[in-house]
Formats: sequence, C-alpha cells, structure tokens
Amino acid sequence: MGHRYESVALALAASDAYENAEQNLQVIDAAVGDMRSQVALDEAAFSELISRFHLVLDTNRTAPAVMRIMVSAEAARTAADEAGDPSHGWLSRRYWRKEAERTSRELTSRVAATLDALIDEPV
Repeated sequence: MGHRYESVALALAASDAYENAEQNLQVIDAAVGDMRSQVALDEAAFSELISRFHLVLDTNRTAPAVMRIMVSAEAARTAADEAGDPSHGWLSRRYWRKEAERTSRELTSRVAATLDALIDEPV
C-alpha cells in the first residue's frame, strides 16, 4: 500500500515541478554543463545527446525517472533560492545551503544516469 502513496506523492511533486518547468530546466542545464568535462564525446555528439535528453524530459513527463529529475531540480532551485534569501538568519541560510548542495548532488546523479542510458541506447 505504501508504494501507491509514494507514486502519488511523486506525481504531485512532479506536477508542481512542471509548473516551474522553465526555471527547473535551467537548473538541469546547469547540472549538465557542470558534467560536460567528464563526458568523452565530441561537441556534435554531445549536442545530439542533450537534444535527445530534452526531448525525453518533454515527452516522458509521466515516467518515474523523468519525474524524479524534475522534482530534484525543483528542490535544488528552491533550496538555492532560500539559501540566498537575506531575510533568513545565518543558521537558516546555512541549512538551506546544505540542502541545496544535497539536492544538487541528487539531481546530478539522476541526470547522469539518464544521460548514460541515452548514450547506451542506439539512435
């Protein structure tokens, strides 16, 4: 029974994340940019890979892996925004900075797994 609640929670969180899709895609693209030096592909192949990745994000919105990427991007973006909010005290900003780092690592891991799968998939 718990699995059903997790699936519903993921779907609701992804729905919220897609409401801010443009900002979250910028966070995802920044994570991809940070990984670029670790990918042994020429520029044309890398550009093609990223085009396919964006297509997956846009057309497979109900796939659990895609929903998790969008939810992670939303969490990373929100935490970074909170960490930079001067109305928070230093302790709160510290908490949000650590949360932003954690969620950014999670996002990077999810994006990397998806890119690896796309690299392995025949075009």
